[in-house]
Amino acid sequence: MSFDDLQQLRNRAHRFLLEADRPLPTPRVARCLFGARRHELPETHAVVRSLLAADPRFIETHDQRWTARGCSFLARPLSETTFTVVDLETTGSVIGVDEIIEIGVVVLRGGLVVERFGSLIWTERSIPRWIRRLTGLGKSQLAGAPTFNDLAPRLYELLDGTVFVAHDIRFDLPFVRWELGSRGYGEAEVAGLCTLRLAQLLWPQLDSHALAELARHFGLTHDQPHRALDDAAAAASLLTRALSAAEALGLRTLGDLFLLSEHFATEDLDASAAEF
Repeated sequence: MSFDDLQQLRNRAHRFLLEADRPLPTPRVARCLFGARRHELPETHAVVRSLLAADPRFIETHDQRWTARGCSFLARPLSETTFTVVDLETTGSVIGVDEIIEIGVVVLRGGLVVERFGSLIWTERSIPRWIRRLTGLGKSQLAGAPTFNDLAPRLYELLDGTVFVAHDIRFDLPFVRWELGSRGYGEAEVAGLCTLRLAQLLWPQLDSHALAELARHFGLTHDQPHRALDDAAAAASLLTRALSAAEALGLRTLGDLFLLSEHFATEDLDASAAEF
């Protein structure tokens, strides 16, 4: 494939993502570029990721989706963005096999908590001993709890149109997306933001960026680690602190958060240049 062919594909992807109202997964971009018959092929996904990663017009979000610089989504002011901070406790880490046994949700808007939601969730699956030790949750604690089917409509309502936040989003957001999708819900229109990634960028000098350690360092309330609502509340407090730190750096939009690593790279270059 010639350079001109590759550039045409990048230009088409750029137009497609500029018009999107949220970041999109690699298969959606692949479908636009290569059609319905090839968009699920692993090699097609590899080509798309390579094309977009090499072009500064594209941004990969914390949940490994794609958006384009200049799109309206990235221009959303942080002060006007609704963040839905989520934490899960599950029977394990295998999506489609393991199940959610507790969920905690804290909704932030304008720096204030506007809603809190938490629930145990009944599962027919056995709960491994190490999960019981970690969370204190066994079948007796879940007896009488609603099922995920019961909670799905409320959860979808809370998430849709917001920014989904978790501490290590690689776990929580794929789990929620799969659970909602397997029950016939359309994909909630969320972008993924990771407080672990933000903390690593904003406070690289800290020895640990685990949620419990960050809560201890900043004096955040975190009385019950590994319980969903308490973890979600701690992550929400951490997000509030991260947003304040971003504002102090002159960052004002959602796009600024996703480009935080570039901001620090530019600062480092400026500092290096000032030394000469």
